[in-house]
Amino acid sequence: MAARNLPKVEARVRFPSPARQWAATHSSRYAGVMRTLKYLAKIALVGAIIAISSPNAFAHTELVSTSPAAASFITAQPATITLTFSEAPILAGSYIQVEQTASSLISKPKAVLDGTSLVIPWPAEIAPGQVKVNWRAVADDGHVENGSFEFTYKQSVPSESPKTEPTTDNSTRDIAGLAAGIALIVLIIGIGATSRRKK
Repeated sequence: MAARNLPKVEARVRFPSPARQWAATHSSRYAGVMRTLKYLAKIALVGAIIAISSPNAFAHTELVSTSPAAASFITAQPATITLTFSEAPILAGSYIQVEQTASSLISKPKAVLDGTSLVIPWPAEIAPGQVKVNWRAVADDGHVENGSFEFTYKQSVPSESPKTEPTTDNSTRDIAGLAAGIALIVLIIGIGATSRRKK
């Protein structure tokens, strides 16, 4: 039998391009990274919404000012020692303690709340010299702030009142002078009369 001429079939083998190979290899990793980024973006968005709706959610009690002021020099006793904060602290756990080395004073009277300020009365035992104030403030969210400051107290010396000389009325002076003049005239007349009698 004569051999039939069969058509030649050429097999074409297609090799994937490098880009397709990289995409096929890293597609799963890429998808995982994208999912993670989307999740983090959602968390950031929720946090931003909470921060905007509750601006005081992350606020803490910070010391704004003191009276007497830190490093100040005072000569008169104030009625109170006052610490003012950015937010009102709670009294539970908050305190103001006064120390003084010169008089071995450690005073910790009960503080009261006046607006955003902690206030204690001026300790009567404070002597002239350096005064140290230790404080602790607890915010309503439980955050604790503490610190200390110092000031110098020097008791003022009362000034002596000027001495006042007794004043006399001008009319009294005039009457006394007139009386003295009359007495002198009488005395001279008496002396003259006596001298005439002797003659």
